[in-house]
Amino acid sequence: TIILSSNNQANRFAMPYDFNRFERSASQLKTLGRWQDALEVYLFMADGDLSLDAGYLGMRIAECYEAMGRIREAKYWHGRAVEENPGIWTASENALRLIGDLPIEHLLIAD
Repeated sequence: TIILSSNNQANRFAMPYDFNRFERSASQLKTLGRWQDALEVYLFMADGDLSLDAGYLGMRIAECYEAMGRIREAKYWHGRAVEENPGIWTASENALRLIGDLPIEHLLIAD
């Protein structure tokens, strides 16, 4: 990981977080039915990671949203997982097929 110092020189530093510990905690939180808390952990892990760890975190984030009944968010994150690693995250590909198109017309306000 690289940060820029005040004099704009790149410096390497060790990430102070153990992401394996985060993953174990998120997994336990899901087992306890604490999906919102697990989501917070996964979103923290994904912050600044454009590839979402090759789509893995996108799949996990989608899983949390889906468990909470927030299907639009789940669809978005499943899509991100597939986008980052097509053909690998079959759970996300299958979820996208099952979710299909979500209607939006009921939310539009008439002119």
